[in-house]
Amino acid sequence: MTYQFPLRATFRILALSPELQVADANEQILLQVKQKLLTLREDTTVFADVEKTRPLYRMKADRIIGFRAVHAVTRIEDGRPLGSIRAAGLRSIWRARYEITDASENTLARIQEQNPWTKVIDGLLDEVPLIGPLVAMFINPRYSVSDEQGRMFAQILKKRSFVARHFTLERLEGSPVGLSDELLALALVQVIFLERSRQ
Repeated sequence: MTYQFPLRATFRILALSPELQVADANEQILLQVKQKLLTLREDTTVFADVEKTRPLYRMKADRIIGFRAVHAVTRIEDGRPLGSIRAAGLRSIWRARYEITDASENTLARIQEQNPWTKVIDGLLDEVPLIGPLVAMFINPRYSVSDEQGRMFAQILKKRSFVARHFTLERLEGSPVGLSDELLALALVQVIFLERSRQ
């Protein structure tokens, strides 16, 4: 499946449970995700429509919440594994780093926060009543998406508003061999949820 980039993800912060929507450059809805609350082991269904009637993918953690949990991605229609997304160890405490792997667990790409200080300031400002969230709207973390050779072929940009967080996935060059657009889009979804849990 080929997508029209950039992809835009909107994460509603006022919803009772985390809900995320991904649209392409033509504003066509590609993915709709509602994360379950109060689960020890994440198991998320990704839908093709806003009404959540057409399930497409399942993203399931291999263990109870932890830094090294691997979130396996499976296509629901045929049960075929597409790959996985995982946080890259204890470094995630300071600088976010994630790996995208194929179904055979070969690393296809890495997602890394470009400036960890941005995340620290972003989190601190969130704690200041009234003025903090307003000032924090101008502090927008960026994440680089690179292949195994370190070539940055995409980036994720975060922007805020009062009712939602907006993320844009821009493709700068062609993706590495083996990394499909659908797995890249699902990695965006999982990284947004994992980053939210770090805050």
